[in-house]
Amino acid sequence: MERYQPPERLFPEGHRLHRLVRPTFSSIRRTMRGMFVSTIWVDADLDPARAGFRPSYDSLYGKGASLVMPFVAAWLSTGPSKGERPSESGNIAFFPAGVDASLLDYARRVGLLGEYEMVASAAELKERVRRDPLKRRLYNIDDLGADFDACSKVSSALSRWLNSKESLHAVTAFAPRERVKDMGDVGPEDFAWARSAGAGRVFLKTCNTESAGMGVYIAATEADFEAQLETIRAKQRRFDLSRRLVIQPEIKGRNCSFQVLLDPRDKGTVSVVALSDQIVEADGKTYRSSINHPIEPEAVEPIGEAILEMVDRIWDRHSDAFGFLMSDYFATDRGPVIYDPGIRPTGNTATALAAHLARALTGEFHATSLVPFPTGREGLTFGEFAALAGDLVSPEALASKGRAVMPWGWNPLQGFGMLIAIARDEAGLDLTREEIASVLR
Repeated sequence: MERYQPPERLFPEGHRLHRLVRPTFSSIRRTMRGMFVSTIWVDADLDPARAGFRPSYDSLYGKGASLVMPFVAAWLSTGPSKGERPSESGNIAFFPAGVDASLLDYARRVGLLGEYEMVASAAELKERVRRDPLKRRLYNIDDLGADFDACSKVSSALSRWLNSKESLHAVTAFAPRERVKDMGDVGPEDFAWARSAGAGRVFLKTCNTESAGMGVYIAATEADFEAQLETIRAKQRRFDLSRRLVIQPEIKGRNCSFQVLLDPRDKGTVSVVALSDQIVEADGKTYRSSINHPIEPEAVEPIGEAILEMVDRIWDRHSDAFGFLMSDYFATDRGPVIYDPGIRPTGNTATALAAHLARALTGEFHATSLVPFPTGREGLTFGEFAALAGDLVSPEALASKGRAVMPWGWNPLQGFGMLIAIARDEAGLDLTREEIASVLR
């Protein structure tokens, strides 16, 4: 898809943020060489023991919903091997049985996806990695248990420490004011404290490495608080979950996020993959999309110190920490307030990587946005949509049209897609959304 381009310096040597660099699409790919990659959540369908904190996407959003996110692994692929042995130059992406095969065909055709394999279960996934003769490790979106640490790029201890919520103040000095208590000891006085210490509402957060907004409860009144607390306690008893509970005052500020790519082989540079404004639903917790900004010094400067402080804390505790380190934060008048870190690909990872790909193809920054696309046609595949969309789904169209669409994932059972709109600016994104909507008219 492109020749190798090294990361680009954002700040001069000697600057306090000189370690932060702007990666290129090919430098991110190079970091992912020599391993397996997967974005398969181990949910309740794959592991019933996780039903209390990781219900299956199919149960939440309908049949085939769990097939959408796994395609993000294609964005972590090192691409076609160009005749070299994958053990030397590439990686292998895993996808679950049932994923839309036309997605994979498309990704191979445009040069996004290289070598890949299909797996039927988490057990099969783990067994495949364990018996790999080259002893390659797996970089997965989800924790696969301490017994798999020898085969994983991210240890279970690191995953749980960062992806849970009770250790935030150990992870960053830029954490918000909050209380962490046994949920049996939480009472009205905690609501009163949080209400007076914050901007209004009170957030209750459980600590079980939940995903997609699970485990976050919001109370506007003391009655809400008591009701939410009882719901949380009942769920804890039913599923034997963690009793730790975070009480956090509401933070006023611009809802943002960042992603950086950690590579312990080169701690002198930290690649800033994404700087985004978060778009969340009215409930205040459900992620909808992101607006990704150009990775420029003036955008990095306000959050740069917090990024490096967190990175160094993580490497001090886990010297081999690897992968996409992300966190949501609020940009406030007093500086950034970090509130939800994790070490995993996120809903915005592929969308951000699409911007880096566009820059590689055109030499210019392009805005990217995630576009939900319910077609209303059960059984419609991405391949069928792409045949109708024509050059709209060709990355090369970026040079001629200034905009294009690429897949984030697709549910062929419901005919529901998550698409990445790519354009030179916000106005171009609006045109791209209109083109997407018109394809099936």
